[in-house]
Parts: sequence; C-alpha cells; structure tokens
Amino acid sequence: MSLMKKSVIIGLVVLGVFGLFLAASQKAMVEAADVQVIEAKEVPAAKIPTFNATAYIAGHGGHLAIINMKTMAAPIDIEKDRIVLSEAGSEMEGKIAGMSFEEVKKSGGSHGQALVSEKGKKVLVAGTLAGNVYKIDLATGKKEGPIQVGEKFCGAIVGPDGNIYFEDMANGNVYIWDSKTMKTVDKMPVGKAVCGIQWTKNNKKAYITDMPLGVVYVYDWTTKKEIKQISSPEMTFLHQARMTPDGKYLWVSAPNEFDPGLKPGTHKSQVIVIDTATDTIAKRIILPDTVRPHDFAFTKDGKYAFLSSRTYGDDSTLNVMDMKNYNLVGKVSACHECHKKAGVEVKIDKGSPLLCGIEIDWH
Repeated sequence: MSLMKKSVIIGLVVLGVFGLFLAASQKAMVEAADVQVIEAKEVPAAKIPTFNATAYIAGHGGHLAIINMKTMAAPIDIEKDRIVLSEAGSEMEGKIAGMSFEEVKKSGGSHGQALVSEKGKKVLVAGTLAGNVYKIDLATGKKEGPIQVGEKFCGAIVGPDGNIYFEDMANGNVYIWDSKTMKTVDKMPVGKAVCGIQWTKNNKKAYITDMPLGVVYVYDWTTKKEIKQISSPEMTFLHQARMTPDGKYLWVSAPNEFDPGLKPGTHKSQVIVIDTATDTIAKRIILPDTVRPHDFAFTKDGKYAFLSSRTYGDDSTLNVMDMKNYNLVGKVSACHECHKKAGVEVKIDKGSPLLCGIEIDWH
C-alpha cells in the first residue's frame, strides 16, 4: 500500500473518530439542555404558612428539635421543644466510607428518625452517628435504647415491608431493622457512605444516595441488584432523598459542601430532581448559599416542600418551599433561638449547629 493511501486511510479514521466524538458531545449538550435549571428565590410570605402537624428534626447535638407547625414558631423551650437521645457528635468524625477521620465524641449525635405506629401508639425510631437505635413513645416520652445496630447512621426510613431502613455512612450498608422485635433482620452492602433510600410507588425500584461519591444508585427491588447509577458534575456531596407524593420525582439533597475527594466544595447548593420514569435528572433547583438541605418532606397535596437545611452559620432552619414556583416563602430557626435562650455554645462542626433528617407527624 502506497504512503499516500495509508495517509488517506489514517485521515479518514481520524475524521471518523472525531465525528463520533462530536456527535457524542452534541448528544451530551442536548441532554444537558433538557435539564431545567430553576433558581429558588427567598420571597417571604406576609404570613408564614402553617400546618396541622409537628416536625421532628435530628441534629448533631444529640437531640431532635420539635417544631409546632400550627404556629411555625422557633423552638425555645429546652425541656419541651426537644427529645434528647445521646451526646453531641459530627458526621465528619470517626469512620466515613471506610476511612478514619478525627474522632471527638464516641456516642455521636442524632441523624435521622422514622415515625411508626405500634399498638395504636405513635413511636419515633431514631438512629445516631454511633450506629445506635432508640425508640421514643411520643405520648409518654418513654425512651428505649441505645441498641447497637450499625456503625454510623444517616437516614432512618420506613420501608415497603414496614421495617426501618438505616443507611450507614461508615461502611456503605443499608440495615433493615424490625422495630417490633427490635432486631436487625437483614443488611445490604450498597456503596461507600450511603445516606438515604426511597422506593417507587410500585416498589419495583429503590434509590440510594451515596454521600461522598455523589451517586444515586438505582436498584431492582425484586432482585436487590443494582441496575443503574445516576451521577452529575452538580452532585458532588449528597445527603438524603425523598419521593414526591405522586411518586413521579425523587428529590435528592445536593448541598455540595465538598468536591470529589472531600476537597472544599465549589458547586452551588441545590436540589437534584430525578424523573423516576426515565431515571434521569429532570430539574436542578439552585438554592441560596445559606440553605444547604439535608432532608425533605412534603405536604400530602404536594403544594409545599419542607427543607431541613444547614446555614453553616449560627443556625439551621426549616425552610418552606412553594411548589408552584419553588420560591422559599418562610423559614423557622430550629437551633439558634433555643441555644441563645439557654446560653448554649456549639463547640463541634466549627461552631455551627447542623440539622439532619426531618420527620413530620400529620395530625
């Protein structure tokens, strides 16, 4: 074969490869353009919306903040407006994704809780950053625990089988726990440091968030096998996820405090909205820097969303979002007002009180 023919063939190959690359790039650009980007604006309502409910929000201080949603007043009574579980602790201490970080506290703060009914009584089942579980009778205040189950819990979610699913940030397991027998019935190895789990309405699929990897795993819930991973450059550090009431969308908390490799975060705080029919990202809701969501809840009619958020200042807040336009129409101080009245000084997490999971008891 002549040198000229070889050159022509090589040139055609190069052009072909370039064409494939260009086509792939154009396809990626089209897919990116399909994602709706919404800026959530803080537009406080003349009167903050109120609801016939009570919110329980976990925090690194080792207790749950209680917010009366009928008044949406900040909790300030250190006796009546909180449930104490354990001593304070931070999620960025001890073991995370199999790696060891500086450990300041042995017990660890509260991090997530689920509301269940047992013999006609409302019971909160709460997990801690030490992998312990507590049960609290909401009528009497009676507390059972600690019960050692895992290593470092993030979310606590009621599963389709009625058991409580705890996601472990230390070893990447999901622990399945029977609150009636108070025993672990199973565990699933999933990722590095998992934080939240949700299911489609037909229970065919489950979605599990991996905090430091910034990945949402999609599982076939019949076989318990991974079928897909959802990732994005805009998901660098995740927390929990919640399904919208209609089951069409999964809201993923992407406060993005860190970049890959636990480097300082450079991406905006946001909510990643995944279409559960296609398992693709449909929307990104960009949030103010002082709203770093950890968990969500929704009204049953889907008109409002509630964001349990960290400010990384002197407070953490419950934010109310109007689902019509994604504006933030109100917020409640969940930490500062109570701490100020009681003279509490936060000494962990660089002096910032950090909230985690939210559970709402609708009356």
